[in-house]
Amino acid sequence: MKNIIFALCLLCSSSLFSQNTIGGNKVIVPEAEVKRQSQFLEAEKERLLAHYDKAIDRYEKFLYNNPEVDAGWYGLARSFAAKEDYVKAQDAIEKAIVKSPDNQWYRIFQADLFGKTGRHKDAITVYETLTKRWPDNPEFYRQLAYLYVLNKDPKAGLKALDKLEQITGFSEETADKKHIIYVGLGDDKKAAAELLRLADAYPRKPEYRHRLARFYETMGDQANARRVYEDILRRHPNDSVAQLALLSKGKSNSDAAYLNSLKPLFSDPRTPIDSKIKELLPYFEKLGASPDPALAQNLLELGAILEKTHPDDAKAWSISGDLLYYSNRPTEALEKYRQCIRLSPRVFSVWDNTLTILAEQKNFDEMLRFAEQAMDAFPNQPKAYFYYGIAANLKGQYDDAINQLEQAMLMVGSNTALRLDLTDQIGLSLLGKKEFSAAITRYEQSLPKGGEQHPGILEHYGDALSLNGQHDRAIEQWKKANTLRKSATLEQKIAAGKL
Repeated sequence: MKNIIFALCLLCSSSLFSQNTIGGNKVIVPEAEVKRQSQFLEAEKERLLAHYDKAIDRYEKFLYNNPEVDAGWYGLARSFAAKEDYVKAQDAIEKAIVKSPDNQWYRIFQADLFGKTGRHKDAITVYETLTKRWPDNPEFYRQLAYLYVLNKDPKAGLKALDKLEQITGFSEETADKKHIIYVGLGDDKKAAAELLRLADAYPRKPEYRHRLARFYETMGDQANARRVYEDILRRHPNDSVAQLALLSKGKSNSDAAYLNSLKPLFSDPRTPIDSKIKELLPYFEKLGASPDPALAQNLLELGAILEKTHPDDAKAWSISGDLLYYSNRPTEALEKYRQCIRLSPRVFSVWDNTLTILAEQKNFDEMLRFAEQAMDAFPNQPKAYFYYGIAANLKGQYDDAINQLEQAMLMVGSNTALRLDLTDQIGLSLLGKKEFSAAITRYEQSLPKGGEQHPGILEHYGDALSLNGQHDRAIEQWKKANTLRKSATLEQKIAAGKL
C-alpha cells in the first residue's frame, strides 16, 4: 500500500518521467513501472469522478497484468459496491484481503458489504477478527456490539460493550447502549442501574437523574420515581422539573386547587415547557367531557401564563389555542393558532384545528389561503388538500377544487374515512359544474366501499339523481342519509320530492 501512495504522489505532476528525484537522489524508474502506476491512477481517477463503469474497466485491465496489487482489488470492490453489485464487490475485496491480510480497512469494507446484504453473522465474524488483531481499537467493539444486537444476540452485545468500557472507561455512550439493551431484554432493574451509574458519574448534571425518574414513571414505579425526584431536590433545591413532578405526585383531590398551585412554576421560564404541558394534557378529556367553568378558567389562566413565559415558543400558543378550542371559544383559539403558525408552521394538528374553525365560521376566503399554505408546508398531507377542496367548492372554483382533491386521493392510502370525504367533495365539484351523470357515477362507485354509511355521500348522491331527473331514486337516497344523520334540510328535500 505504501508503494501505491508513493505512486499517487509521484504521478500527480502534469507529465510522467522515467527519472525522478527522491530524498535528494535521482532515481531511474523503469518505464514499465511508470506505465503500470499510470494505469492504476487512471482507474482511481475514474472512481473518484464517480465514473464507475470506466473505473471497473480500468481496474480489471490493470489487475489482469498485476493481480498481486491489493489496492487494485480494493478499488475494484469499491467501484462494484458503488453500483450496488455486492456479489462482485465481495469477490474483489476477498482477493484484496488475501493479498494484504493485515490491512484493517479492507476488512472493515468487507464487513460493511456483509451488512448491506443482510449477512450480519459474517459481518460479526469480521469484527471479531478485527478485535482480536487490534484489541485496543474502541470503534471495533462499538460496531461489534451493534451487529450482535442486530443479529438478535443482545447478551453478546453487552459483553462487547463491557470490553469497550474497559478501553474508554465508563461513559454516557456505554451506559445508554446498555440501558437500551436491558430494556429490550425486559430487565428493568439492570436498565435502571445503568441510568443510576450515569447519574452518579455526573452528579452535577441533573438531567441524568431526570431521565432515571422518567424511566421509573414509564415502568409505573411511582415510588422510585418520587425517590429520585426527592434526591434531585436535595442536590439541586431549585430544580423546577423535580418540583413540578413532586407537586403532581402529591396533588390534592381538587383539580382547581392543584392547577392553581402550578401557577408559580408555570411562571418560571427555567421550567421546561414540555414538563408544563405534560401536567395539562390529562385535563383535556375532562374539559371536553364536562364544561366545568372553574376547571376551564384555571386551565385557561395557565395557558395565558405559558404565552407570557414562553412567548417565542410555538408550543405555548398551540396549547393555549387547544384549551380555548376545547372550551368552545373558537374565535379566541383561532388567534392563538395563527400565532403558533407564525412561529412554527410544522405542526399539522394546529393547521387542522385552524381550518376546522374557519370552516365553521364560513370564512372561506381565509380558509382557502390557509389551506394553500398548509399544502405548501405539508405537501404529503392529504387533509390539507381536502380543506382546500372544500373552500374552493364553496367559492365556486370547481376545477381548482377537483385538481387538489384528486391529488389528495393519490396519497390518502388506507384512510377510508378521509377517502369518502374526498369523494363527497369531488362529487360536489362535479355538481357545481353541472356534470350530473359524472357525479352520479362517482358516488355510485363509492357505495360498496363505505359510501352507504356516509351521510354526506348519500345526500349528495340524491342531489345528483334529482338534478338528473331521477326524483324517486333521489328520495330513496335522502331517506337513507336522514336515517344516518337527521337534518331539517334533508326532510325538506324528502317532502318536496326534488331539489
